[in-house]
Amino acid sequence: MRNIKILKITLTSILLGIFLIPLFLFILYPNYNKLIGPIKRFNVQRSTEEFTFQFLTTLSPTKDKVIGMSDTSSTQKSIEESLSSDLQLTEKILEQQNTNLKISSIDVEGLIYEGLDANTMDIGFWHFPVSSFPGQKGNSVIIGHRYAKLPPSTDTFFNLDKVKVGDKIVVEQLDNLFTYIITDTKVVEKNDISILQNFDDYRLTLITCTPLWSADQRLVIVAKLDKLYKNT
Repeated sequence: MRNIKILKITLTSILLGIFLIPLFLFILYPNYNKLIGPIKRFNVQRSTEEFTFQFLTTLSPTKDKVIGMSDTSSTQKSIEESLSSDLQLTEKILEQQNTNLKISSIDVEGLIYEGLDANTMDIGFWHFPVSSFPGQKGNSVIIGHRYAKLPPSTDTFFNLDKVKVGDKIVVEQLDNLFTYIITDTKVVEKNDISILQNFDDYRLTLITCTPLWSADQRLVIVAKLDKLYKNT
């Protein structure tokens, strides 16, 4: 009788495992952001800042929203493939400065690397080589994989769709620290290179694939250096 009881318990455990493991992998884990993320990320200060910033930008829209997509140019190549084959990289300044990108509101943190093609994303966040450096005037573009790494790893843009207008992005180097304030989030086609163009302000543009588990489009997060918005 004891052996039969043990056998029943064992079979029950195996059947539960067969049911629970796929449930976790295909239902609970992909929805981690919806189930756990909001609880971890919620705080009163952030909610207040978000409401205030959205209210102010509604009264005075950013230049991007005014001009819309009127100057959009497109190509058959994806954003990541739009680099010229003649491009050269003689010095990796960001890597020498140990440049780190951090978004506390969504538990993202990782080093920024430099390279001439999208393979650079296999080791970390990729600084698009024809864009400005963080802290400089112009458009500093950082591109990262969405699901090559999954939480609890932080050097991934898996959670990037959960940022909100008013959130802070910090870029830290050995000698500098730059804080950007998110001003816009949008989805564009994967070959919409208009988001790579230079601007006359101090901005940071983050790019990753969307929807989750696909590369059909690109999620774009635009942030401006906080010295322009007086946000501390």
